[in-house]
Amino acid sequence: MEHQCNCCSKLCTSKIPLFQSLSLEEQKELISKTQHLDYKKGETVFHEYDPADKILVIRYGKIKINHYSFEGKEYVLDILGEGEIYGEQNIFGGKAFEANAIALEESGVCLISLADIQNLILKRPEIGIKILNVVGQKLSLANELVQLLSVNDAKARVAGFLLFRSNRIKSKTIELTRDDISAYINVRRETISRKLGELRMEGAIGLEGNRKVLIRNKDILRDVFENGN
Repeated sequence: MEHQCNCCSKLCTSKIPLFQSLSLEEQKELISKTQHLDYKKGETVFHEYDPADKILVIRYGKIKINHYSFEGKEYVLDILGEGEIYGEQNIFGGKAFEANAIALEESGVCLISLADIQNLILKRPEIGIKILNVVGQKLSLANELVQLLSVNDAKARVAGFLLFRSNRIKSKTIELTRDDISAYINVRRETISRKLGELRMEGAIGLEGNRKVLIRNKDILRDVFENGN
């Protein structure tokens, strides 16, 4: 269920590197054409195979990007936080979304139409170049994740994921449920809990509750990831 936001206290574009070269008036013009929506935990922003006719900008909260196999197994492709975007790859010809977007907690988003972005690129070609850079960065992250998933040792894969996620969000605090980590790296939930406990005992991480991991020592994590210890 969608909830229309009555106002947007800050411009969604103001924290997005993609749009920071725009003047305040240009940002306001773009935002004036934008949907500002709020979602409760568990609500769907868009479904896989919906028309890819918009870019998603996260105002607050967390949005999970996932898809399901024919057998119903969930695969998490990314988890986006405040200021991040999704859908920019579709500007260059995508016809449908390749994943679902689901709110992991109360979240607010801006939905900017591709038509408005494409018109903006015609007026400001540097925006198109920045979009290509964003796409390139995400491809690089996808390659890192593929490399991570090629590791067979479960503990090494968990350690590698913690490094990957910490670098991805530029924080030493990772807030994800065991189920989401499981869907991210294809390791059983019970195994993840056990390996996190081992890493905590070794001084690599701290644990707060069931959804917060604190990175204590990246060198230990890196050694486990590289050597499978």
